[in-house]
Amino acid sequence: MTGTSIDAIDTAAVRISGRGLAARATLVGQATAALGDLTPRLRSAHRQDALTAGAFAALARDLALAHLAPLRELARVHGTPHLVVLHGQTLFHQPPLSLQLINASVVAHDLGCAVVSNLRAVDLAAGGQGAPITPLADWMLFRSKRTWRVIVNLGGFSNATVLPPQPVATSPQDSRAAWLAAVRGFDLCLCNQLLDHLARTRGAMPFDRDGNLARSGRSVPGPLQALHEILDAQRRAGRSLGTADEILALAAATLASLSPADALATAVEAIATTIAAAIHQHLAAKEPRAQAQVLVAGGGAKNLALVAALARCAALPVITTDQHDCPSDARESVAMALLGAVAHDGASITLAGVTGRTQLRVIDGEFLLARR
Repeated sequence: MTGTSIDAIDTAAVRISGRGLAARATLVGQATAALGDLTPRLRSAHRQDALTAGAFAALARDLALAHLAPLRELARVHGTPHLVVLHGQTLFHQPPLSLQLINASVVAHDLGCAVVSNLRAVDLAAGGQGAPITPLADWMLFRSKRTWRVIVNLGGFSNATVLPPQPVATSPQDSRAAWLAAVRGFDLCLCNQLLDHLARTRGAMPFDRDGNLARSGRSVPGPLQALHEILDAQRRAGRSLGTADEILALAAATLASLSPADALATAVEAIATTIAAAIHQHLAAKEPRAQAQVLVAGGGAKNLALVAALARCAALPVITTDQHDCPSDARESVAMALLGAVAHDGASITLAGVTGRTQLRVIDGEFLLARR
């Protein structure tokens, strides 16, 4: 998995037991590799800077080659994998168009195993947004029979999955279908893209480690309101976020008059306020908030200022996914492994209630639109 922060490759070795939606995932190892000089090249492509066809092909191959070291490391310890699942780097996302760049054949040849990639394509072909892609995996990993859970990814963009408790049904199969139909997921707003941008341009550091600089500053009301309006407009748009939503310059401009510490503190508060508003909206009139729990993951889960602000704004218990046997920095790579295994078993990996896609059908391992 490489995310919208475009700074590293996160890999996970995952043991899968069971098949399809009955599969269970156990994390057995992790390995990470820096993207190095690939970072500016990928960021340039993400900005839609012009590339020749040759340069584009080289970028896809070089990204795949960069995946080999951490994958080989996991293979040495845990054995040759049966399946590798590659998310690739999202360089463009404006449904129905989307591009997750990677040359999957390079990895398949090196590891000598099956590879699943381009995970969003079928959903997009069926009229869906192709994102968020993790809600099914979140349901498989974190669902609770009695408690509402909200899984919040604090990545380059923030997104959330709302998992209701198990509904009452006449049969286990009906219960699972009703449960999955009630799951909701949505993209929210800029998160680490903005915080890292401020750290690089205002604080002369790649990111605000542990949120220390933000914790030393204070949130300033005027800029806070201006930034919150920008982020909340993203949230209310109800779209999957991607290349067409690059508003870093606009968002950062609202904080231009502030010191680096105050700029980061204000950004943290605006992001937390926006995420909390989404949580409250989706839980309202469903369950008392005291019966809900927020699980955070992604790089922002290590930002103590951001997590504290989210807990305060949401007025809900906020913990990391580590407390549910999935390290916060592995949640997306574990989700990719689980989704890839489900896809390899011939089942759909996206939820119509989340992405808006039409009905899918599996015939001889290929996803086809079902006739209505």
